[in-house]
Amino acid sequence: MSPPRLSVVLISLTSTLLFSVSSSASAQWSLSGRGEFYLNTQNDTAHYLAPWWQKGTGQLGYHTDAGAGPQYLVAQVEGNSAFSATVHAQWHRAPEAGAGITEAWLSWNPLPYSGYRVRGRMGMFYPAMSLENTDLAWTSPYTSTFSAINSWIAEEIKTRAVEFSVSRPGRFFNSDHSLQWVGALFQGNDPAGSILTWRGFALHNLQTGIGERVDFANYPSIAAGGAVELQPAWVEPNRELDHKTGYYTGLHWQHQDQTEVRLYWYDNRGEPTTFKQGQYAWDSRFLSLAIQHQLTDQWRLLAQYLTGDTAMGQKVVVADYRSNYLMLNYQQEQHSLSARYDHFEVTDKDQTPADDNNGKGHSWAINWTYQLSEQLSLALEHSNVRSVQPNRTQWPGWQAEAKQHSSSLIFGYRW
Repeated sequence: MSPPRLSVVLISLTSTLLFSVSSSASAQWSLSGRGEFYLNTQNDTAHYLAPWWQKGTGQLGYHTDAGAGPQYLVAQVEGNSAFSATVHAQWHRAPEAGAGITEAWLSWNPLPYSGYRVRGRMGMFYPAMSLENTDLAWTSPYTSTFSAINSWIAEEIKTRAVEFSVSRPGRFFNSDHSLQWVGALFQGNDPAGSILTWRGFALHNLQTGIGERVDFANYPSIAAGGAVELQPAWVEPNRELDHKTGYYTGLHWQHQDQTEVRLYWYDNRGEPTTFKQGQYAWDSRFLSLAIQHQLTDQWRLLAQYLTGDTAMGQKVVVADYRSNYLMLNYQQEQHSLSARYDHFEVTDKDQTPADDNNGKGHSWAINWTYQLSEQLSLALEHSNVRSVQPNRTQWPGWQAEAKQHSSSLIFGYRW
């Protein structure tokens, strides 16, 4: 992240949101955080399977090494009115090393009216479509590595939005069913689809900071003289390029404390022929369905399905994409055991033969976490990813098919 852009983010988001609420004499501040340190080993047999942010074509976030994973800080302030403010900040080593902000918003939570709750928020944030990433600062309480769906959302789907919701809590109406409608208008997410189309889906825990640049492999098809030579081998997902307003809408349904479903439709309404500041506006839209069901006191089932499409240029790049995961989690005292299966694919629909963006794969992830105390944890996690990306063969000797394995010992903390 360049210094001028980081300065704008810190001043306009942190100052405006936090200090606008904290100006009240009765404002209450809270700070919390979490982070991890890891020891990781992988089957690093091919140099071109380095992580995409190191300009490789690998679909895991790290090579064999030891170090610090993402470190998160959450700042919240509440005044004596219906307004509050939240900022999620992080330090990480990738995609760009350094500190930044992942989310920042101002919330409006007035008193219920006839049992109904009307809420609003304004700022930059993820749409609340995930039932996996529900922990502090949009992390997962189940695994260190996110599913393929939520890894992509962490990279490219963050909106500068005004969002409203209307809720009908079941308890107030003496019902087992609770409903919530969510709707938002947004800008600042025009390049979404770039990473997904060329690299394909990936699995990691790297959240792109606001204004952060994400590199990917310098494919010959996007180099000078290639089929899409104007596109550089990087993307800044939070750019606003065409000044068109996108939208998303969602419906949440909950049955008691046992079952929850979230259905979302997202459309950035990008103008795909717009090219500014080294970036195209992509026309990206998708449907997401997330489900969580408490099987017993110890066993929980989670699943998510996402399907969508994206386009760039005069049909130079057109692709469909879909992914799904199924996860089983077991909780018993200090122990948590999670097993997740992911399937993902991107289907090339354009007529640009030199830029083959087909890709598919599947993965398994298993995580055992032992809670040493309320603040400290120790985890073992293993991931196995198999993928086929034909665009890897643009380089002589590189193989379309890849098998990647990753095993990690993770020390986590929170405060």
